[in-house]
Amino acid sequence: MNERICVLCTHYHPRADPHPPDRGQTCAAGRRRLEQEVMALRSAYRRLLELERVEPGANDAASRRLPAAPVPPPSNQPNVTGSKERRIPLTDVADLTAAAQLGGVTDPFGDQVGHHSVATVLNEWVRAWHERYFANQTRPAPEAGRLFGWLLGVRLELVCDADPAITDFAAEVGELRGLIRRHLGETTPKKQPMWGVPCPRCDLMSQLMLGPEDPDKYRECANCGKLMTQDEYLAHLRELVDQYRSGQKLARGQVL
Repeated sequence: MNERICVLCTHYHPRADPHPPDRGQTCAAGRRRLEQEVMALRSAYRRLLELERVEPGANDAASRRLPAAPVPPPSNQPNVTGSKERRIPLTDVADLTAAAQLGGVTDPFGDQVGHHSVATVLNEWVRAWHERYFANQTRPAPEAGRLFGWLLGVRLELVCDADPAITDFAAEVGELRGLIRRHLGETTPKKQPMWGVPCPRCDLMSQLMLGPEDPDKYRECANCGKLMTQDEYLAHLRELVDQYRSGQKLARGQVL
């Protein structure tokens, strides 16, 4: 008999020990993480639309025919987590913000270039989910804003429980968000190490990492993949403090 696992947490934390879902095929933390990712994609998409409005010509027909402009050289300034990079040329922003391509997306010869638009990707998923799970409801117009609004909330939770392909959707959301961030010149915030705190499994120091965009504040060991909830991490800290107070010697370099 196969053990049931949360498919979303396994997707977001592939090196961590799998854990069972609290219902269907996902757990509450996995569902929250996907919802946060979709909301972050919506926010990034709005910023991209705003960029098009303040940079005229990035999306016009003439710009699309021009060759890509030279990429600016890297900055000599020190890199700061979460800071803006120098903006790259907007040669395929038009792809990402285009209207939804209806009738299915195919590339039989594998020779298409560019990216499917956000509206196209969302519409494909919403169309399939509407037919399978929400046929008695009104299907939204194939516009990105309406598709986001229709999906977020109860419907996203329901498809997390029901659709075996939910991790494929999560992967596409992450890919689109990364593409938009690249066009906006935004870097992905780096994970923050828990300095001076040993991993409870491998005992290596400062390897527990906090993802700044993780809504549940999981700590994951960069060495062994140990995954800790916020409560488990705080309990781990309390245990270390108790050991220190009881006179047990701390490992060299350990800071509490």
